[in-house]
Amino acid sequence: MKIKIFKEPVERIKTPLLIVPLFSDEVKIPVQLHFLKKYIQPGMETIFKQSNFKGKSSENLAIYLNHISIPMLVFLGLGKREEWSLENARVAFGNAVKIVQSKKIKKFSIYWDSDYPFAASQEIFILEIVTAMMTATFKMIDFLTDSQDIPPSLESVNLLFSSGTKVSQSFIRKGEVLGGSVNLSRQLCEYPANLMTPAFFVEKIKKLAREKSWKLEILDRQILKKKGLNALLAVSQGSENPPFLVIATYQHSAAKKTLGLVGKGITFDTGGISIKAARRMEEMKYDMAGAAAVLGALQAISITKLPVNVVAGFPLAENMPSGKATRPGDIVKSYCGKTIEIVDTDAEGRLILADALSYIEKHYQPDYMVDLATLTGAVVAALGHHAAAVLTSDESLLKSIQSASDLSGDRIWPLPLWDDYKDLIKSKVADIRNIGTKPVAGAITGAIFLKRMINKTPWAHLDIAGTAYDMPEKSYLESGATGFGVKLLWHWANILSKE
Repeated sequence: MKIKIFKEPVERIKTPLLIVPLFSDEVKIPVQLHFLKKYIQPGMETIFKQSNFKGKSSENLAIYLNHISIPMLVFLGLGKREEWSLENARVAFGNAVKIVQSKKIKKFSIYWDSDYPFAASQEIFILEIVTAMMTATFKMIDFLTDSQDIPPSLESVNLLFSSGTKVSQSFIRKGEVLGGSVNLSRQLCEYPANLMTPAFFVEKIKKLAREKSWKLEILDRQILKKKGLNALLAVSQGSENPPFLVIATYQHSAAKKTLGLVGKGITFDTGGISIKAARRMEEMKYDMAGAAAVLGALQAISITKLPVNVVAGFPLAENMPSGKATRPGDIVKSYCGKTIEIVDTDAEGRLILADALSYIEKHYQPDYMVDLATLTGAVVAALGHHAAAVLTSDESLLKSIQSASDLSGDRIWPLPLWDDYKDLIKSKVADIRNIGTKPVAGAITGAIFLKRMINKTPWAHLDIAGTAYDMPEKSYLESGATGFGVKLLWHWANILSKE
């Protein structure tokens, strides 16, 4: 779907459908569209009254016109002007896409009045509404065989912004890229685990690396063993599918900072010997959502050429039970040298992240590191499906990530990372255990475990178990995989690139 600003006078537009957003306290046709009044019968005021259209959020009213260039007009409610926000804008423009799809139209236009508020800077507003329209089009169709289940693809959108000449087309392009990258992450997460193996994910990275000129370092099972990444190896021990650690590097000549991004890539999690309950286990295909988000963010950063360097780590494994699987009580020596008592094989994500974070810190020395992981059920109990937890001891890093969250709509909430929690993961027979001694503060103890594996690099952990999937459905984000974190990381990189 291509999106562009229509810079000519509105009267010259030719479109099969024109969407006109209206605030509930201003339900009237905008002045610049008064030329359409003579084509509206029995009159706009009468139609609003008869239809009981109030301009409430997500309310819409379709009118057919006797106009050769604009045969259909749809009024879209925005709610109260005073309550207008960036999130409401995402919802509204996502609704516009859904309306058009329901009418099986491939091209449409959206009007935006010159005195309508942007709810952010004009650039961020454009970026976010375009991203929302792109994500609203997503549907996993790879395995559908009935064409009736596949929605028609949208070809183009015209934005009729009266101030459009002042808006750079580059921000529309960035929104298209960002939305496409979110959808890439969602698509990867929706692949079934019989196809989405660690090796399959590696091939996806390789393909993008060739296109985007990333440098790759690929550690297979033999190299992992030789280098001593034993925590990662322990997780994959019971699976026929071999593990990998892939490091993808993006570099920019004007970069002043290097960002380390690490995503948990468990392509399927049975829990291993500490096996999960059967109910909803099929959702464990989403346990690689952190890796998928990092890959989507790296793609978006590369295409938009943000002036930062990025080192992206993808620890990839499948957690399965078998005669070769790691047992509860086993002890392994991690890459950083700390010994780990694996008390629960279902606390596997922190094991693969531990080795990846240590390896990247030692060999790539980034200025900051952030990891994303569907790490704990505890974070869902704490925050539900509305926000991810962020844990860091670096206030400056937290502030920049929070700013990125505010812009992206990927909501986060801080949890403490105090040393008081360290005793909960203290082992009697090793340096550390991979799960707490008590069933409390699970999201915090998971982050405390990771913190022990990092030497000195400023680092933040994002537990996205509640937001990677199963979030409340919105117009621009249907149920299933969400791609949470892609926009957050892009905005964060963009903020740091300007410091």
